[in-house]
Amino acid sequence: MAKSSEVVIECKDLRKSFKADLFRKTNYAVKGVNFRVYKNESFGIIGLNGAGKSTTIKVILGLIKPDSGNVKVLGKNPSSYGIREKISYLPENPNFYENLKGYEFLMFVAKLRGLRGKQAVEEVEKWLYKVGLEKEGGKMLRKYSRGMLQRIGLAQAFLGETELIILDEPLNSLDPMGRRMARDLIWEKLQGGSTILFTSHILEDIEKICDRVAIMHDGKVIQIIEVNQVDEKLEDIFLRTIREHEEKN
Repeated sequence: MAKSSEVVIECKDLRKSFKADLFRKTNYAVKGVNFRVYKNESFGIIGLNGAGKSTTIKVILGLIKPDSGNVKVLGKNPSSYGIREKISYLPENPNFYENLKGYEFLMFVAKLRGLRGKQAVEEVEKWLYKVGLEKEGGKMLRKYSRGMLQRIGLAQAFLGETELIILDEPLNSLDPMGRRMARDLIWEKLQGGSTILFTSHILEDIEKICDRVAIMHDGKVIQIIEVNQVDEKLEDIFLRTIREHEEKN
């Protein structure tokens, strides 16, 4: 997608630490993260386990507060009134209301997004169909397979007209057809004007979806790649960048 000059997410020297108890050393999960995401961009964050990807996303969402640094989402603090109404989110390991049916769960989400009546029904039915669960909408979520839960999670993230969609490992538990479906739906939302930030360990899919990719390692963004301006495979760039960073440090 063509990059807009409008900044949707801005992280400046973002730092976040965790401490299990008074006698343990403070562990910094994020150690000075800097990047921007622009309107209508698909921006990916990749890194090894423990690189700080999920912590960064939780700070952007306002779910946890940073120790220092600054985060702006749509020009405001993530906790500002009205900001969360403009964001949808799929966590890495989602837990849904297992006693709700798939259809009921999406209707609940639709109402949270301000949809009512016929409009809500049509939107829910549309997304059940798009994620391949049109025949499973009447089934309790506790009876869904892991892959089906991932599909219903994608449906709730894409439902409505949110400006920013944040997906943490959205391709988890999906078979090859499900991954293709997810990529197509991400592209559809981009075409509709949404901005998408997501993480994934599946670099092949990141390469196909993203305009830019940030490589995170040891709590820092160590490189940002313009995907359409490189000739190498993303996996090769990623592994070389990690290796060179570790040799220097």
